[in-house]
Amino acid sequence: MQTFKIGDTTATHLEEFTQLIEDLLSLGQTVYQQIHLVGEDICQEVMRATQGSARLLLPYQNSSAEQPVPFTISVSFPVQFRSRNYGRLDIAPDPQRPGSPALPLSVAQLLAHTCGSLLYSLELTAFIEGQCQRLDSQIPLNLTKREREVLELICRGNDQSAIAEQLHIAPATVDTHRKRICEKLGVHSERDIPLAAYRAGLFSILDESVTVINALPT
Repeated sequence: MQTFKIGDTTATHLEEFTQLIEDLLSLGQTVYQQIHLVGEDICQEVMRATQGSARLLLPYQNSSAEQPVPFTISVSFPVQFRSRNYGRLDIAPDPQRPGSPALPLSVAQLLAHTCGSLLYSLELTAFIEGQCQRLDSQIPLNLTKREREVLELICRGNDQSAIAEQLHIAPATVDTHRKRICEKLGVHSERDIPLAAYRAGLFSILDESVTVINALPT
């Protein structure tokens, strides 16, 4: 990972900040399976890559009795994403201009947002993976076209009445399809259907290529 040249305002300097963002995202992809180490790794990389100009502070990540390294703060930004708060990003004063932060405010804000987004993504990934682990490992049986349509709507948060309305079928028919989907996915609870479908690669929230909103009555 590159380090920044403090005080450099050239285009190269901006490219190095961009490189930091890319490196943080790459770091997340590398260590997401060891979620308990992610916070410490990201904190170390932020400190190292900014040559000590920025410190990522995560309150839950202190398991030692060692005294923290002194760090003079010029300005701080919350590290958060949506409703989740993870800590804060402290920026040191500029050695040449003590009244100003060592990093441009826009860059510091972007760095704080990126750290929050990354921590949220890693936390959510670890949570979903943990939930999937409790499901029985089973190769799902083939679903019919209608079952796939019902499955998609279930995974997108629709209840039985909404599914029936969108597919122009009776609620009782939806219930029959849901039971068959549970059997084919090897789950015993309706709430496990999205997890099992995600784990089996049958559904992605990012995939908008399949839609059943305009399904014709059958």
